Amino acid sequence: MGSDCDIAIVGGGPIGIWGLYHSHLRQVDARLFDSLPELGGQLMAMYPEKDIFDVAGFPRVLARELVEQLVAQSVDDHSRVRVGEKVLSLTADEGCWEIGTTQGQHRAKAVVVATGLGAFRPKTLGVAGEERFEGRGVAYFVKSLQALAKQRLVVVGGGDSAVDWVNTFSERSQVTLVHRLERFQAHPASVKRLLDSGTEVLMPWEVCALDGADRLESVTVRALDGSEERRLPCDQLLVCIGFNADLGPLKAWGLTLSGGKVEVDREMRTNQPGVFAAGDVVTYPGKQNLIAIGFAEIAIAIRSATEHAFPGVKSGLTHSSSRGF
Repeated sequence: MGSDCDIAIVGGGPIGIWGLYHSHLRQVDARLFDSLPELGGQLMAMYPEKDIFDVAGFPRVLARELVEQLVAQSVDDHSRVRVGEKVLSLTADEGCWEIGTTQGQHRAKAVVVATGLGAFRPKTLGVAGEERFEGRGVAYFVKSLQALAKQRLVVVGGGDSAVDWVNTFSERSQVTLVHRLERFQAHPASVKRLLDSGTEVLMPWEVCALDGADRLESVTVRALDGSEERRLPCDQLLVCIGFNADLGPLKAWGLTLSGGKVEVDREMRTNQPGVFAAGDVVTYPGKQNLIAIGFAEIAIAIRSATEHAFPGVKSGLTHSSSRGF
């Protein structure tokens, strides 16, 4: 039995999209599957308005704009992209891989997994009224900068996401940062920018109460040592304390996992012949979760997948500037 395509890419975030580009360069037929209704993965689903600073060639770029540029660069034929189609199963069959999705069955000679950390659920504060105020003053990610502009904003957290959002809004809103620990987990340059801005920082403090009628109107915060408690007027509480990730069906695909990630070698090969992986979903010695590194990994994964799909044929690659597209 033949295959529907040469390579199936599972995951429509920036790494998966870039995988399509490298498939074009190597002139192999690829299909991309993603469960979300649009390409972009976490960048579009969780923080499309967030600035990204670690992509080469862009001093800063909005997540939404990065995705738009990647799609324009990589998707030459939208029939190659299957959004809103979740991959449920992966089964070896007659030298190919049978891919079961919510929409049916597909076959590919090789598979590249680029699902990131999987499905995300935001971690909550566990404070009374938090669920009641969600969407009415309590948020876990930012869909629109305009919605939070000129607001009394309280941001909870001390990692990159919390610090980046404080830096984004410090010039357009009244912002207070509340963090339970005595130190930040964010990039030092971002922390310096935060501290230099004069933004009010309460640490180690925590949010202990939420108040309001139809919408959130104030939050009560307290020092962890119990020495002080304050009530802060608040239009928007932005909770940035992390997410719980779930690999979902991938856990049953027979891939070797370590710490909730897929083990790969230097060629991005998994333990399953013909299955490769790249991006935040993978682990190996020295791994770093950066978009820039994921871009390199997916290029290697597509090369390896191409050579698996066409045994004995080295997938030589000329510079992209010499190609006719």
